[in-house]
Amino acid sequence: MDYSLVQLDNYTGRGVADISDSQAEIGQFIPIFDLYRLIEILAENPMIDSSRLVVIGFSRGGIATLYGGLTRFHELYGPAKGGIAALLPFYPACNLILERDDEMIDVPIREFHGAIDDWTPAAPCRTYIAELHAAGEDVVMTEFEGAYHAFDSPQGNLPVLLKDAQTSRNCMRREVGGVLINEATGEPFTYADACVELGVTVQYNDLATKAALESVETLLAEIFPK
Repeated sequence: MDYSLVQLDNYTGRGVADISDSQAEIGQFIPIFDLYRLIEILAENPMIDSSRLVVIGFSRGGIATLYGGLTRFHELYGPAKGGIAALLPFYPACNLILERDDEMIDVPIREFHGAIDDWTPAAPCRTYIAELHAAGEDVVMTEFEGAYHAFDSPQGNLPVLLKDAQTSRNCMRREVGGVLINEATGEPFTYADACVELGVTVQYNDLATKAALESVETLLAEIFPK
């Protein structure tokens, strides 16, 4: 089966090229609003079946993909037209505790993560995905042994250290009244907090990439039978 692809650029229109070294430039959840508006635009196109839209996101985009499935966000900002058939987040940050974060729209969720990801570690996602599963969601997390962050991005087979890239891997953030609070300080989280560190690793992993692609193709065949 053939599929069409639409790529959502959350950065260029805001005058930003890359946020790896300055992640405060764009809020983590702003791309969710962008996603919902894109769905409405696609729903206006008569050549597109807007009931068969699958969202795939990577890293920051993975955050938008995963948490874009929260029921409360759909109630507040969700698309007036069109819908989502599946959510496929790749290596998002999951060290977040949001209000009503165990209530998701009723679609399959398949999360993919490198087991040795040191930018957005797998462990918090493992915990969160388990909580969603316990809540009755159709959710599966797949971890790839020996795989770093961006394991599907062809940057070369050797690990690359991004020494200036910011990571909140050691921060736990909890939503309180619509504000993300750093649990260690009790204050609103910022990228100037002591828990924010510099230096992350990225590396392409062919085995992980092929396995993830196979899993995605399997899911698409299941939800979009010929």
